[in-house]
Amino acid sequence: MKKILLLLMITSLSLFALGQEIHDFKYESSYYTAHKKAKEQNKVLLIMMEKHGCPNCGYMKNIVFEKEEILNYVNENYIVTLLDVNSRNYPKRFISPRAPTFFFIDPTTDKEIREHKVGGSRPEKFMKELTEVKNAYDNGTTVATIEKEKTKEAPLASVIKIEEPAVSTKITH
Repeated sequence: MKKILLLLMITSLSLFALGQEIHDFKYESSYYTAHKKAKEQNKVLLIMMEKHGCPNCGYMKNIVFEKEEILNYVNENYIVTLLDVNSRNYPKRFISPRAPTFFFIDPTTDKEIREHKVGGSRPEKFMKELTEVKNAYDNGTTVATIEKEKTKEAPLASVIKIEEPAVSTKITH
C-alpha cells in the first residue's frame, strides 16, 4: 500500500512539474540582465513595473501572461523583466508611480518602440499590442499610439474582483 501511495505521489509531482514547464512565464528580475539578454537574442525588451498588492499587476501576471497564446508569443519574441516600482534598481527613466506600467524597448537603440502603457489589459488587447510592437521592431519602426487613445477599453475593475473590507452595521451606544 505504501509503495502504491508513493508511486501516486511521484506521478502527481511529475505531472505538476510538467505542467509548470509547459506554462512557464519566463522573466528576469534584473533590468540589466534582461537588457543584455534581449540584445544578445535580438528580442524586444518588455519591462513591467509592478507593485506588491496591485490587483491589475496580479491579473496581468497570473491571468494574461498565463494564456497559452500570449505565454508562447512572449517567450518566443520578448525578454521580460518584472521590476518593483519601489526598488529603484533600474534606470531612472523607467520610474513610474503607477502600476502596472509597461515599457517596450528596442535593446539595440535603447528607445521605446511604443509609448509606455499604463494599466492592465484584457488578453485579446494585450496580444494585439504585443504583435504590433514585435512587427514594428522587426521593421525598425515604432507603434503610433495616437489613434489607440480614442478607443480606450473599459477599466479592468469589471473583470478583477477586488475585495472590499467588511463594514460593520452594528451600532453601539
